[in-house]
Amino acid sequence: MKDCEICPYLVGQSIDDENVLMQTDRWVSVLDPNQSYLGKSYVTLREHKETISDLDSVDWVELHIVMASLEGAIKRAFGASVANWECLMNNAVMANQPTHVHWHLYPRYLGGTSFGGVEFPDEKWPRHLEGVKRPVSQELFAEIAGKIREDLRGN
Repeated sequence: MKDCEICPYLVGQSIDDENVLMQTDRWVSVLDPNQSYLGKSYVTLREHKETISDLDSVDWVELHIVMASLEGAIKRAFGASVANWECLMNNAVMANQPTHVHWHLYPRYLGGTSFGGVEFPDEKWPRHLEGVKRPVSQELFAEIAGKIREDLRGN
């Protein structure tokens, strides 16, 4: 869709990409470079649809499979206490651009967690860490993605 900021990211995207955790015919999940929460990721509809009410029954069934798989993998891989899902699309609306259905997964860790020698505190549990930026090295990013993919392959 013209002017959609998300659609260009989906072109040519494949499971071989470093940030892709899993993909199905209709959905793709990628690890967010901002690991404000260990395992923070996105699940994006591969087809351009602007609202969740535009999703058909097959979209919903497949979304459930992706969400359950990804949430389970992150909980098993890192010990997340709970997983928060959001579908807001406010940035596109504020920028007067088309929205594109996608979900944010925020794994939450009561007491925080660590992985690869890096601490991931969850200081504001149970509220969100608004505006927190926690970039990780490329090596740690690849290690996080690999750990999630490893668990997904085991399912």
